Amino acid sequence: MTSKRSSISLSREIYEKLDSLSKRTRKSKQNIILEALSLYETQIRRPRIKEDFPITDKIIWYMMKLSMSIGALKENPTETNLNKTMKTISQIRDRLKVNTSVLEKAVQDFYISIKTLPDDPSLRHDVIDEVTMEINMALKSVLIEIFFNYIYKEAPESEEKIEEKKE
Repeated sequence: MTSKRSSISLSREIYEKLDSLSKRTRKSKQNIILEALSLYETQIRRPRIKEDFPITDKIIWYMMKLSMSIGALKENPTETNLNKTMKTISQIRDRLKVNTSVLEKAVQDFYISIKTLPDDPSLRHDVIDEVTMEINMALKSVLIEIFFNYIYKEAPESEEKIEEKKE
């Protein structure tokens, strides 16, 4: 059985890209088009699972990420963990539009206090208790705000806000 051939009209730019890709990969233009179409069909049939998550799953993910980041910093207060924690906080602030200023200050205070602990064991214990309580309360405040704004209210515009900020 022989296959019938037909031609398609391509813009010069697309043709040049196809030609370049054909030479680079040493595949025929026809095979490149077939692979591209196959990939496109697969993408249509199985859209990315992440896009199918309801807003609650996305919000819970951010809440867990923030909590684990704070926990990692408290467990191992290194500059690397501080930077990762601050990055996570800024993502929460920017993507979820949540006021994180108190948490940011608490994280900075925690890190500075842990790095400059007094020698006296009882004073050390008091400082650690104080900064840990501060960071815990600030984290709780941010988590409550996220929960109230996105889960409790179930605001229909919430998912749009998150998607807007990712772009």
